[in-house]
Amino acid sequence: MGGYMGFGLQKWIYSRAPRKKLFVRERLPSFTSLPKYSRTFTLKPKVKENNVLKGILTIFIALAFCVILHSSYQKYTVYSQAQAIKLNDYQNNKDQIAFNFLINSGYNRLENNNVKAAYSEFKLAYNINSKNETLNKLMVETLEVLCDADTYYCHELDILLDVNNQNIK
Repeated sequence: MGGYMGFGLQKWIYSRAPRKKLFVRERLPSFTSLPKYSRTFTLKPKVKENNVLKGILTIFIALAFCVILHSSYQKYTVYSQAQAIKLNDYQNNKDQIAFNFLINSGYNRLENNNVKAAYSEFKLAYNINSKNETLNKLMVETLEVLCDADTYYCHELDILLDVNNQNIK
């Protein structure tokens, strides 16, 4: 296996002694079988197990597990209900902040005579809180102004008035 590796001739390659072709090797030891196993069966005294103690311990551990599980479940339900209330309050607060921002932005756009942009702001606010009467009045007034220029907004006005009439009934 040696050969040229690019680092010059290796000394161990050319200094190896040739193998003898037919030489006598040491003989392998002959196969010796294992002695046969003699099975002897003897009667041993039965170790008495305390099955009553094992049963009582099993029942006690199961009851302790049930008590711990029940108390943990109660704590979990109380925590999850409190967490749900907090998340709901947080979401309502964020919705109210966004609603107020959109209403104020719509007012500012109406003051700058940008009626289409004001309508888009009011429409976004309507998606947050559709039951606000002030917002509904502002949307009806803006749609009446926009209806004069484009019939698309007249269709929107009809839909909004139908929805408001259904909410009043």
